[in-house]
Amino acid sequence: MAETGGGTHTGAYFHKERIKYSPEEEARLEKQHFWRIVDAFRFYRAHVQEQVKRAERQFRSLPQRHQNLLPSVMSNLTRISQCADCNQEVLHDIVHNSLHMFENIGCGEREDPRKVRPSFTSTFDMDKLKSTIKQFVRDWSEAGQAERESCYLPIIQQIQRLFPSDQ
Repeated sequence: MAETGGGTHTGAYFHKERIKYSPEEEARLEKQHFWRIVDAFRFYRAHVQEQVKRAERQFRSLPQRHQNLLPSVMSNLTRISQCADCNQEVLHDIVHNSLHMFENIGCGEREDPRKVRPSFTSTFDMDKLKSTIKQFVRDWSEAGQAERESCYLPIIQQIQRLFPSDQ
C-alpha cells in the first residue's frame, strides 16, 4: 500500500503534492462544493425527466415493428418519471433540513441563485447522486436489513442509552 506520509515517492501517482490552500480559499472551495451538491439534489427530477424524454424520442423513432417487440418500454419510462417525482420529494426534504445544520451554516446563501439552472449540474454529480439514492434504497429495503441491523442498530442503541426517551 502507498504511504500518505511526508516521504519521497517515486511512483507515477506521487509526483504531485497536495495543493495547500489558505483557510479562506479552503472555505470558498468547500462552499462552492456544497452548493454544487445541493444543486444536484435540487435538479434531480429535471435531469431524470430530460433523460426520460430523450429515451421516449429514441423509442418513437424506431420502426413500429421494433416498438411492438418492446411493449412495456413506454410504461416503464412513465414509471421512472413517477419514481423521480417521489425521489425529488425526499431530496427536497434532505436539502431543506441540511442547509442550516452543523458546518453547512457557514455556507450561508448562495451569491446569485438566479444563475443556477439545471443545465449547470454536471452529469458526474448526477451519476453520484443516483448512486447515493440506490444505496439509500438498498440500505432501507428488506434486502439491506441484515447489514442495516449490524451497522446502524449499535449506533441507535447507544443513542437511546445516552438519551433515553423518558427524559
